[in-house]
Amino acid sequence: MTLEIILMWFTLTFYAAATATYAFGVTFSKEKLTGRALYVATAGLAFQIASLGIRWERLGHGPYLGFYEVANALVLCVVAFFVVVAWRNPRLSAAGMAIMPVAVVLLGGAMLSSKAGLPITAKLASYWLFIHVAFANLAFAAFAISFGCAVTYVIRVHSKTGKWTARLQKLPAQDVLENLTVRFVLVGFLFWAIMIATGAIWANEAWGSYWSWDPIETWSLIVWIIYAVYLHVRFTLKWHGERLAWFAIVAMPLALFALIGIPLAFNTPHAGIGGLGKDF
Repeated sequence: MTLEIILMWFTLTFYAAATATYAFGVTFSKEKLTGRALYVATAGLAFQIASLGIRWERLGHGPYLGFYEVANALVLCVVAFFVVVAWRNPRLSAAGMAIMPVAVVLLGGAMLSSKAGLPITAKLASYWLFIHVAFANLAFAAFAISFGCAVTYVIRVHSKTGKWTARLQKLPAQDVLENLTVRFVLVGFLFWAIMIATGAIWANEAWGSYWSWDPIETWSLIVWIIYAVYLHVRFTLKWHGERLAWFAIVAMPLALFALIGIPLAFNTPHAGIGGLGKDF
């Protein structure tokens, strides 16, 4: 087992430990545990950065070829995004109880997949591909944080009395959580639009067409429209409260499906990036 893989197993262990620590900290109202969970998640992030750095140096390209690399990159951005937000506003750290399980499941799936490196072909050797993938990761990270805030909001709605009220009282007020959810959705929506635009430019370079209704292209557009509807109902129809939070909760798995599920299910030109390494 190489150092690269050993470090990634350390990463998964620390992320799982952070998830468990968040669960115990929030459930039993142990503020110290919640704080320590953030340290554990940050340590795991350091191991992951080191592992992917070694892989990048070895293969000569970033983590965007094959399921192992794509899932890793998504997890890296989600955890990095969350860690930065939580360090800046420790009161939001408890949202890790919803965000870190996403990281554990994704990374766990990656560790069970093939870890073989895929070569950069002429069609993939493009600056636009790097920008396209980077904004895809950033967009999903923003959507994942909005998901965590929305889950926390819904839990608070249904815990107005009883033990959970005390457990979650140190979180920001409900209107603050809602505004944060909306803001992260807006950031993700803009990044997703950049992902689609740069992907079209890269597709034209690689295949001679800006848009071909490839399954990933189609699903990416669907996800963008779904989040556009979210912003429409929030700012135009003035939706607030639990139904808006549920919208954000349901939308995030669809974004994940577009990035991970579609390449695994369909033989598309994108498969070498997000899925099984088929011909691209």
